[in-house]
Amino acid sequence: MIKCALFDLDGTLVNTIVDLGRAVDYVLEQFGCNAKWTVDDYKRFVGNGAKKLIDRAFSHTIDEFQLDKAYELFKEKYNAILLDNAKAYDGIIEAVKELKAKGIKLAVVTNKPQASAVLMVESIFKNDFFDAIVGAAEDTPKKPDPYPANKALALLGCKPSEAIYFGDSDIDVYTAKNAGIEAVACSWGFRSRESLMAAEPSVIIDSADYIVKLI
Repeated sequence: MIKCALFDLDGTLVNTIVDLGRAVDYVLEQFGCNAKWTVDDYKRFVGNGAKKLIDRAFSHTIDEFQLDKAYELFKEKYNAILLDNAKAYDGIIEAVKELKAKGIKLAVVTNKPQASAVLMVESIFKNDFFDAIVGAAEDTPKKPDPYPANKALALLGCKPSEAIYFGDSDIDVYTAKNAGIEAVACSWGFRSRESLMAAEPSVIIDSADYIVKLI
């Protein structure tokens, strides 16, 4: 019996790719680089946290000191614009409302920094639908390590067998599997269907309408 649902944030609940790309473009410009990447490029770069996103945008050409500096610039810029274009995907708010009405406990599990994740969720989902928000911290493992998902389960008081995990990337599928949770891949996000299929989720869904049907 499913008692709780875990959701990735970027690409699953909320389309954030435009502002993520704008923030990285800004960082590149501060380093004297031309912002040459497209939205589709940024969709490929995201998934392992902001620092990895930046490293990929620099084509792995900067050292750790420069990467740390770039990351700080990114956080400052992104926090200033993260709500400019971000919006929930079609049907997501309705699905979350219905799950909440059914008594399902809900959590966000994301590699977005904790403060940014909380601000985004509280701004877009205004009715306190989510019982826990687990974002990234400097000193804790990120997805696909099971740590964030396990922390969410602990906060919700649920076992892996009582949970279901929704995410838009292979990283999310691997996170769910590593935590022993049923993995559902969402095709409307940042990764290709081929990438999702290669990760072998339990099912791939093409619309938020299917979220409630699986619980």
